[in-house]
Amino acid sequence: MKKGNYFIGLILIAFGAVALILNTVFDVRLFKFDFYDFWVFIILLVGLAFELGFFLTGSKPGLLVPGGIITTIGLLLMFEVSTDWHFARFTWPVYIISVAVGLLQMYLFSKRERGLLIAGLIVGGIGAVFELMMITSSVSSNLLGVLIPISLVAGGIALVCSSSGKGSRY
Repeated sequence: MKKGNYFIGLILIAFGAVALILNTVFDVRLFKFDFYDFWVFIILLVGLAFELGFFLTGSKPGLLVPGGIITTIGLLLMFEVSTDWHFARFTWPVYIISVAVGLLQMYLFSKRERGLLIAGLIVGGIGAVFELMMITSSVSSNLLGVLIPISLVAGGIALVCSSSGKGSRY
């Protein structure tokens, strides 16, 4: 028997036993899903299948992009379903961030191409800015009046600095 399968089996047994004890003895439900919410697990399993397709073989790193996107979205949907979509108005930027997760996974586990890193950071930064705006919009709408000009200045500085180097490709 492979050590990896044995270890994963032990983790599954422990997690299932803890969930069962919490549910039956303490009436604490870790999984608050009805049968009609099962579709979320299907999405998560598809994402994990892409991830496992790479990690089990070590080849085809292109599987990490859809794997990262679909797995992140599956986890988000599990959260949304378990909270009755109460936080959906705040968590929609995670859909954008999921693209960055896929790109950054491919960067980390492949040839570390600079374009993947740049694209992942840009998309992730955009998602993070939107998430920050969603979180802070309930706190203070005046922050946007400061955040947007600062973002414009930072973007301008980045463009000026990147174009001043000799032979810069990006």
